[in-house]
Amino acid sequence: MALQNLWLEGIDVDAALYDIRDDDTQAWEVRALAGASIGIDPIAGLRAVIELSTAMERIVRGEIEGKTQLASILGRAGDDYQRCLWYTVAGRDPLAVATSFGELEKLMAARAMLWVEADDRGLMPAKSDNPYWTAAPEGPRAIFSERFELGEHWTPFLPSALLPED
Repeated sequence: MALQNLWLEGIDVDAALYDIRDDDTQAWEVRALAGASIGIDPIAGLRAVIELSTAMERIVRGEIEGKTQLASILGRAGDDYQRCLWYTVAGRDPLAVATSFGELEKLMAARAMLWVEADDRGLMPAKSDNPYWTAAPEGPRAIFSERFELGEHWTPFLPSALLPED
């Protein structure tokens, strides 16, 4: 195997997530989301973040389907990773949240690319252990409708159809 291929052997794909989590110059939301993503499967984690990020972007753009998508994500069976991400930043400034998910998406994409590149070369990268012990939700799973209410801080981004009725 050529020397240029060996740099990926044992590379820790979680290193950037640790760096962002511990960097107090980063936005708090980005730090929290990075910390919650350490150890997540690189490919499944990227897909999960893209799905959640897309829902957030759609809500910020005022699309009704964004809330429907978010309700579906939060209420489905499966591990608690996406719920962890959402509830970590729920109630925060909508633009900061949407921006933070965009930043996390970039980090997770780079992480997944390293993972795939190493695998394609027959090398074994490293990552932290998956923090989720089960593929099922822990505790009761909530049931959501697309009519759930977002806080009033979302008002500038939502069309009247998505705002709570007086």
